[in-house]
Amino acid sequence: MTSHAGNLNTAALVRATAIFRGLTDDQVAAVWSQAKVVNLVRGNVLFRQNSPSDTIYIVLSGRFEVWIEGRNQAISEIGVSELIGETGFFSGASRNATLIAARDSVVLALDRQSFERVAREVPAIYQTLLGALARRLAEISSRDPTESRVGVARTIAIVAGDSAPVPESFMERFGRVIVAGGKGLLLTQDLIRDRFPNRALDDPAVLNWLNTVENEYELIAYQTDNTLTPWTAKSIRQADQVLIVCAGDTPHGLNAAETFAFATHPPARRRLVRLHQHRTGWVTGTAAWLRDREVAMHHHIALEDDRDFKRLHRFLTGRALGFVAAGGGGFGPAHIGVQKAFAERGVIFDMLGGTSAGAAVLGAFAMSLTPEEVDRATHDIFVISKGFKRYTFPRYALLDHTRFDDALRRQFRGVNIEDAWHPYFAVAALLEDASHEGPYLIRSGPLWKAARASGSLPAVLPPLLTDDGRMLVDGGIVDNIPLRPMIALKTGPNLVVHFGSRGRVQRFDVDYMNIPGRWQLMRRLLTPAGRRNLPQVPGPVSVLQRCFVMNQNPDRLPAGPHDLVLPVPALPGASFLDFDRHSEVFEAAYRWCSSLIDELGEKGDPALAAILATKD
Repeated sequence: MTSHAGNLNTAALVRATAIFRGLTDDQVAAVWSQAKVVNLVRGNVLFRQNSPSDTIYIVLSGRFEVWIEGRNQAISEIGVSELIGETGFFSGASRNATLIAARDSVVLALDRQSFERVAREVPAIYQTLLGALARRLAEISSRDPTESRVGVARTIAIVAGDSAPVPESFMERFGRVIVAGGKGLLLTQDLIRDRFPNRALDDPAVLNWLNTVENEYELIAYQTDNTLTPWTAKSIRQADQVLIVCAGDTPHGLNAAETFAFATHPPARRRLVRLHQHRTGWVTGTAAWLRDREVAMHHHIALEDDRDFKRLHRFLTGRALGFVAAGGGGFGPAHIGVQKAFAERGVIFDMLGGTSAGAAVLGAFAMSLTPEEVDRATHDIFVISKGFKRYTFPRYALLDHTRFDDALRRQFRGVNIEDAWHPYFAVAALLEDASHEGPYLIRSGPLWKAARASGSLPAVLPPLLTDDGRMLVDGGIVDNIPLRPMIALKTGPNLVVHFGSRGRVQRFDVDYMNIPGRWQLMRRLLTPAGRRNLPQVPGPVSVLQRCFVMNQNPDRLPAGPHDLVLPVPALPGASFLDFDRHSEVFEAAYRWCSSLIDELGEKGDPALAAILATKD
């Protein structure tokens, strides 16, 4: 529905919008007197890709998804106070995407004639809108525009899951955290009744106030009723995301409010929260809660203090801290040292994701193990169990995987990814067909299988076969530094640790025809002189190392100004397939990282500052 912006309620909504706050009241009045207000319900199309760019829009309330042809999911979202369609409007190009309302939304529309009239009366509008355009172009230039990114919530609805109501203790702590951790508001039906006595929820005054306050607060949390009342339904429709809060031990099925929320919001805008009295390294039974509740992410919250509430708040407001750990074989224990160096400075990572050795190390940290416990587990897997030293007949691989798998199962203690306290993913490569492009993310199932699949070096270990028959091998084939998956799952700063070498080029002065065949090689290996005179060509392990470590390209990472990318230098004791000196690598990385943190801190590094700002 479209209407002229000629009423006081609309004027107040426009005046509250952040993008217009630099204008005077008279200038704002000139803008809204020429503009039109467009009200959309969830699912309405604002405009379609390739249509003429004859109108510019400003989001007064709500949220929009950006879709482009050929993609099966939205590539981004646009929220309150942001411009829509400004690039094509000023350049004359056609629309480059389709915009769909993700929830009930209100936009201000200026067609070309209206904009020209406003510009004559309010020249400052050019500076206001072109400044917003410059910020948008800077953001787009820093990333791949086709890359999916998770949206930051402005409004959320807290919905009770299953049959148990949301505990008052949860609402008290969460309300306190969102107010103290930012400009937040816990919105209840009682507050609406006190402010608007004897008015219905769909009264224009109520609707306008709800839309206006979105411009005043960083996060608004709607506390719904325990059943599907009109207030619960309105809260869900007004929300960017829904939090399904589950306080019970065993699920029994969706309640009416959950069913309505799931019909209103797609999985990408749903989160599940499991409540626990006390914090542990891992829990049990989360998969049962997720079976009927498809969500973008789930969180474990302990009611004993504010720590997990602050983490949830960071996820919702786009400040969640990620640890991205690259693969690197025997260099992997360096991740343990990096974790310890940051932990000593009070940093707790909100989400963990890695490839190969990085996936294994961060899987252990997802269970809240200490660096020393992870180092002892590494010793058991690779030194005591000799996981990488048991060769076999090369029917399936060079190494006998059974002892290695047993040790992984033992150290990961039967824990599933869903039950680990910290959100986590592992990257593997799917050997299937060309229909699956990019990394295969493992976000559920046994932790040991995730680590095993992500580190399945081709030919060295057999591939990991999933329950549905898929073949997974080392994720380093497709994404050895998985920053892109991390960005797609959450917004906020990241620590990225890798082992690549920039600009190192090695040439081999060897005549290929001099590489001996099987029998000639066996004869040369029998004598010291023969071994010394063998051509200096990299062996199979060295070639694998170059594939998974040396040839990664850190320069192409989609790192932003608040992503701290750390290339680990050569460390004593580090070798690609030899973990015997893992403790030396761990300790050397710890000393190196501790020193580097101090050095970057003295220089005022902005990425380090963003990481340290997340400390509880």
